[in-house]
Amino acid sequence: MNIKINKKLQPPLISAALFDLDGTLLNSNEEIPSNIANKIRLISKSIPVSLSSGRIFSSVLEYSKSLELNALQISDNGAIIFDPKNNNEIVFRKSLDQNIAMNIFSLLDKNNFEYFASADGKTLDHKMKIKTNKNVNIITCFYDDVKSYLKNKDIINVSQISLVHSSGSMEEEYISFMPKNINKGIAVKEYCKILRIEKSDLFAIGDGMNDIEMLKEAGISVAMGNSVKELFNVSKFITKKYEENGTEEALDWIIKSLNS
Repeated sequence: MNIKINKKLQPPLISAALFDLDGTLLNSNEEIPSNIANKIRLISKSIPVSLSSGRIFSSVLEYSKSLELNALQISDNGAIIFDPKNNNEIVFRKSLDQNIAMNIFSLLDKNNFEYFASADGKTLDHKMKIKTNKNVNIITCFYDDVKSYLKNKDIINVSQISLVHSSGSMEEEYISFMPKNINKGIAVKEYCKILRIEKSDLFAIGDGMNDIEMLKEAGISVAMGNSVKELFNVSKFITKKYEENGTEEALDWIIKSLNS
């Protein structure tokens, strides 16, 4: 059973904090409200604060800049960790096999499906006629567009890649084609190793299927009240829904810990 966060709940020691974006920090306009942003900035003055998102490098970089975050940031569902303190250097990355990336792009382009992708931190999308298949970290599209193709190994052999489900700020459903055995949980292990912190002291909060592995790894795992049901099974704590100020409730809990 999840422990509900409230003003009376004694907060644990927190050495660093990871935040999902969609459904956790972002509203339906894909904006971070000022009340949330201000509390994030306050927390970041005391401990490393990082975004951990399925969004690609350029998007996570933009949000991290708006929050003035200097700690390591995780993008591409864990395929990239970059360092804002060192000119946004990519300190950890995993890429799709080149042939697999080419096959996925061919399928999506042939059917005129919308998608976005990331290669070495650069953005690729369906509008580009020429794109690289080298060092592709993630390819994300609408799940409904490709679900019928995922059962056909002659088109895409899903045993050679990781498929990660996620949802956007307006509850649209995506699927990401990822390097094999890569997810936010793997990134958390690398993140803690680089920062030399214990996972037991790591705070992480999210709401989607792509947050499951991250919350499994974090010692202080929090599910948003609006989370998919699977997330409640792997998180220790729960906060209210986003619309009920659940994010602020969790942020206040962290601030209480830092002030105690």
